[in-house]
Amino acid sequence: MSLMFWLVLIPLIAAALILLLPKLGGPFYKLIAFLGAVIPLVLALWAWFHYDSAKGGFQFVSHVVWFTLPDLWRGQSVPISLSFGVDGLSLPLLVLASLVVTVAVISGKSLTPRRKEYYFWITLVSAGLFAVFTALDLFTFLVALELGLFSTFFLLYVFGEPGSHKAAFKFLIYRGLATVALLVAFVGFAYAAVGAFAPVGVSTSASVPAMSFSIPALTTNIGQASTALFPNSVRVTLFLVLLLAVFIEEAFVPFHTWLPTAHEFADTPTNMILGGVLTKTGAYVLLRFGVGLLPGEVRHFGVLIAVFGVINILYGAFAAWAQSDWRRLIAFGSISHMGLVLLGIAALNSAGLQGAMFMLVSSGLLTALLFQLTGSIRERTKTFRLADLGGLSKAMPMLSGFLLVAALGSLGLPLTSGFISEIQAFIGGFGTYPGISFIGVIGIILSAVYLLYAMQKTTFGPTAEQYAALADARPLEYVPMVLLTAMVLVIGIFPEVVGHLFGLSAQALLRIGG
Repeated sequence: MSLMFWLVLIPLIAAALILLLPKLGGPFYKLIAFLGAVIPLVLALWAWFHYDSAKGGFQFVSHVVWFTLPDLWRGQSVPISLSFGVDGLSLPLLVLASLVVTVAVISGKSLTPRRKEYYFWITLVSAGLFAVFTALDLFTFLVALELGLFSTFFLLYVFGEPGSHKAAFKFLIYRGLATVALLVAFVGFAYAAVGAFAPVGVSTSASVPAMSFSIPALTTNIGQASTALFPNSVRVTLFLVLLLAVFIEEAFVPFHTWLPTAHEFADTPTNMILGGVLTKTGAYVLLRFGVGLLPGEVRHFGVLIAVFGVINILYGAFAAWAQSDWRRLIAFGSISHMGLVLLGIAALNSAGLQGAMFMLVSSGLLTALLFQLTGSIRERTKTFRLADLGGLSKAMPMLSGFLLVAALGSLGLPLTSGFISEIQAFIGGFGTYPGISFIGVIGIILSAVYLLYAMQKTTFGPTAEQYAALADARPLEYVPMVLLTAMVLVIGIFPEVVGHLFGLSAQALLRIGG
């Protein structure tokens, strides 16, 4: 069993310990959850520094047969494996996930009498996320996705603010529908690769590989499948089903309403994980399985994808501008950022794909940072409402300063990760769809408007009497603030830190598409 297998297993062991150990006092459950997150972070960073860029492809691969599906296709028994590994696309997202989960656990408060259950679900969410970004088997991927789905549901339902039950079920229904669509698409991929959809009269007995749910094997098999074995009509149908799943999973317009509602009622650590990592899985699916398996269909529907990207950029920005609550503002701002991901993927060129990948990491870091900072402010002021805040820079200069950096990064200030993400996505977009991309630039202007407006309402102006004596950041709060801010600046100043991996992945995906 390789490094990646243990990386996924460690949070599961931590969850089991939390569940099975007798009732503990103090911060012990938080300590176990922290170890279940920080050890995978160390392993992910080790993989980062030891990844062989010259070799490329999937590395640190582990493969253990889980069970076998007998007589699934023409007498073939298909093994289902616990297969894990990383490449240039998934490794940065794995590091992002482990970092965000670690700082989210640090940000958690031991103020609930049910902290045993709370940290149990947190560790299960982290195990699911780590498995999503390392899974090399479709079945394992779906199981990991479901693990994250149900764990987040319980975090929302049990530990959210009053009124969170409706938001939790809305989250469960939307993401559950996305999983169903993914299941249909994945089963379709497996059968399409062995010629199950070939027209009557086309011989497939000697020209197809064995059925497999292995992602690397499917990438090869579908890439080599002829039109006779894998008809264009089937390709289009499977791609549209996959695209529907992505739109729901990623909260793209018009399937976006579950995300602001979930953020409005979730606690701060859950919001950090939800906004920082969980909402990046849909775009990862589109890159891994859309561009990776059906690049021709991405190109065919490129205009439609680009248009929806710009719709999300503009709608998310206008909606964020209209919000009076920091949580909903961050949620709609994230939707706007993800519109850039769609635009970059639709461009289907190196700059566009790298911009989309950069935006996943940048948005994850900045969204988690914004939720951590606004959560700390809310703990002191008892409100997220912009109208009830003001003048906080005098009482809380450090929290206000870090919040300003996060806001500037989100609006794409040069030397931050937001800038390198936006500039590459738009360069790619202008290279393929200049007219559509030009309209999308308006969203960049709007992001500056709503973020600077929110900062002005929060940190500047006269300080209300009840806020004058509030405490600034505590020592433990500096850990997530500094780590996340440092990553935002490091990527912005030295983009090659992740750029060399994303460049490898973009070139590999483009080679698949010819």
